Amino acid sequence: MERVGDAVVFRGRIEAASAARFQELLREPAVTRVVITSQGGLVAPALDMAQALFERGLDVEVPQACLSSCANYVFPAGRRKRLGHARAVGWHGNMTHVLHLHQSGRERWSEPEMQEARLLARREQAFFRRIGVDGFVCWFGKIAPHDVEEFYALTPQDMARFGIAGVVVDPGPSGPGAPELLSVDAGKIESLRPAVAVDTP
Repeated sequence: MERVGDAVVFRGRIEAASAARFQELLREPAVTRVVITSQGGLVAPALDMAQALFERGLDVEVPQACLSSCANYVFPAGRRKRLGHARAVGWHGNMTHVLHLHQSGRERWSEPEMQEARLLARREQAFFRRIGVDGFVCWFGKIAPHDVEEFYALTPQDMARFGIAGVVVDPGPSGPGAPELLSVDAGKIESLRPAVAVDTP
């Protein structure tokens, strides 16, 4: 991680130490944008980064890849968003999705793990409400009828259906292993959304 001109350039995994350094750099008044390349990382530090970015009203640029927790929280927190190619941002679930998997019996975790998951799910839902984004964007592609096995990406038009606005995509190549590009049927999104309880086992 480094400061380059008016940008904080972040490359690598999101963890407590990297998130703390990120927030420290963001406090510098001359910083106006974040350039991030990350496969994701820990949820709580990613939420910390996203909160700081949103409060500063900074732009986000993703030249190569922003996946998992980076896609869930850091990317949508940006004011304006620029992608190096059409499949630079990839989702594969969030903490609300974890609760759904547990409650539906598709996967099981221990009660201590679920207590932490519920705490993080409440925090992420509060964050999404604050930034005006529908958190279902993070996991709708993992359930029927899509059932994407790995990561999925969306066009700027489909991102906007979930409240993620201000996205510009450069016409660059995506390279091998980029997320699958989904198409959203806006009329069916609500019928696909499972009810998820965040306060009960």
